[in-house]
Order: sequence, then C-alpha cells, then structure tokens
Amino acid sequence: MKKIFLTGSTSFLGSKFIELYGEHFNIFGISRSNRKHPVDLLDFVAVKKAYLDFQPDIIIHTAADLGRDQATSNTIVETNPAITKNLIELALLQNIPFVFTSTEAVYGGKEQTGEYSESDPYKPRSPYGESKVASEKLLIDSGLPYLITRGHRYVGVNKSYTKPKQFPDAITTLTQNKEIHVDSHKLFKPCLINNIADVFAYYIENDFGKKVLINLGVDHATTYYEFLIDVADALDLNKTLIKPDGEETGWPQNSTLSLDKAKELNYPIPSYKEVLAVLKYDWFS
Repeated sequence: MKKIFLTGSTSFLGSKFIELYGEHFNIFGISRSNRKHPVDLLDFVAVKKAYLDFQPDIIIHTAADLGRDQATSNTIVETNPAITKNLIELALLQNIPFVFTSTEAVYGGKEQTGEYSESDPYKPRSPYGESKVASEKLLIDSGLPYLITRGHRYVGVNKSYTKPKQFPDAITTLTQNKEIHVDSHKLFKPCLINNIADVFAYYIENDFGKKVLINLGVDHATTYYEFLIDVADALDLNKTLIKPDGEETGWPQNSTLSLDKAKELNYPIPSYKEVLAVLKYDWFS
C-alpha cells in the first residue's frame, strides 16, 4: 500500500481524495485545520518532522492560498511557491514523485476561443496564476517525477467540507430556497473533484515515477448558468431560483481546456452526463 503525504487534507479536493481512497492508500494528511495533524505549511520545521516521521512514497500537494482577500492576494506570489519549494526539498531526499494541482489561470491569450493546451506558453492572469506558474517551474526544474494537473472551477459534493466554496455554496443556497445570480455567457469545462482523485490514483498505479502534465475537466463546454440548471435538475432542486444575470468579472470569456493529452495518456475523463450522475449519487448518498 503506497504511503501518501497529502497537503490540504481538509480542503474541498483533499478531503474528497481521503473519502474516496482512504482505504486504498495509506494517507497522512496535514493542514492548519486538520484535527490529527494541524500543521502550518509555512512552518518548514513542523512539515519536515511530519514528513520524516511518516516516510512517504509520494507527495500530493493540493493546498494553496487562493488570495481571495486583499491581504493574501499580495503575498501568494511568494508564499505558494515557497511552500512548494519546501515540499520539493523534502521529496528530493528520496527522489519520490510529486503530485501538484495547478490551474487554468496559468494560461492566457485565448480569451475568446479557449481550448488551451499544455504546450501553450505561460501567461498568468492573476497573482494566483503567477504563484502556480512559479510552483510548476520549481517542480519541473527539480528533476523529480511529477504529475501536474490543470483544472478550472472545481465542482463536487463533499459533505465533510463546510468552508466557503463557490459550487457547494450555490447548491446550499438553492436548498434554502434562495435565488442565485450567476454568469450565463462565459464558457468553461467543470472539473469534478471525484475525477481529480481518480487521476491521482491512476498516476500512482500506472505512471508512478513518470513526468506528466495534463489538463483536466469534462469534455463539454458550458456556462455556469447552464451547468447549475442541469445540476438542479439532477438533484431535484428548484432551478427557477437560478438567474442568468450574474457577472464574474475575474473570468475570461472562454477558459476551456483541451483534454486531448489526458485522453491520449488514458487518464480518466468523465462525460458531462457522468459528472451529473456522480453529483446526483453523492448528493443522495
């Protein structure tokens, strides 16, 4: 059983990975709010001690400061890469693989057409994107085996996650019989957290030790409004509460990602119908 050192263990994605694969792998999860292992990733001494005590086979780094408030948005360009650098230093002790969750925000220049491919040049649109570019470069230059995933707008049902997050917050609002106002023009491809977890597992079981960089998501472009209408149908929620007059000023007109490389490498890519089915299953479970 592979031993996984997981950062962001209480995050939307990290806690879902533990839910889905906690019995398949030996997972040691850390985060500031982890009850068993409360570790601040900026405290390198504490992180190193936890790492050396556990002696993992692989690092999965899902934690990141998103820079949602003014105070952190000015610092994440330094702190996110600093955390990644420290974790890389630990991984180099035994040259173990490193899984890193990046973002479509590393891309730019195709705001009208989308379909970014992994070979497109870096053109980050935000401090968050800049921090992910810097982190990717550190990992690629380290010589470590790696999996880097780039996705956009994580969606999923995670009943153990209670912090603010766009998609679960929208669903919660609908269950409270309140209106939500969302964008109905900008295109994207939803990224199901269950699928990201499956991709991690696929890498560990099939490509362990290789260097892989892939886009993730569902192979269907949609708007947030159209997506939430379909989700509401699947979850038996009142879709008339979803209003198409919202505006997301921070998103480009088209941020879709090409999934050709992921398909070529046989990584699991769900259909749009499958994503809705998984959301429905998790919601009613």
